[in-house]
Amino acid sequence: MAIDIEKETVVSLTEATKILPKVNGKRPSISTMWRWCRKGLRGVHLEYIRVGRNIATSREAMNRFFTALAAADEPVGDERAVNPSPKPTPPSHRRASLEAADKVLERAGI
Repeated sequence: MAIDIEKETVVSLTEATKILPKVNGKRPSISTMWRWCRKGLRGVHLEYIRVGRNIATSREAMNRFFTALAAADEPVGDERAVNPSPKPTPPSHRRASLEAADKVLERAGI
């Protein structure tokens, strides 16, 4: 969804950082806000518009952004969005993989 400047409360990225609550005593920086716009966070992008040379977003866009991030964290059925850490490879499998790699290198004359 795009920002509708007639219906939404448009704010500069500087103003946006002041709107957000502090986390661990700090507010997100302007560069963090810009990164959320350009690169996104966990596949979710903060909507923005250009106003001349400046970048702006809206209160409503920030609400959509954080709502989408929260939705990405919610469990889906029995699966969770956050994957548990993988099980470590048993030493016997690791040893077999290393031996196979050594054979390939030996055949290649390396």
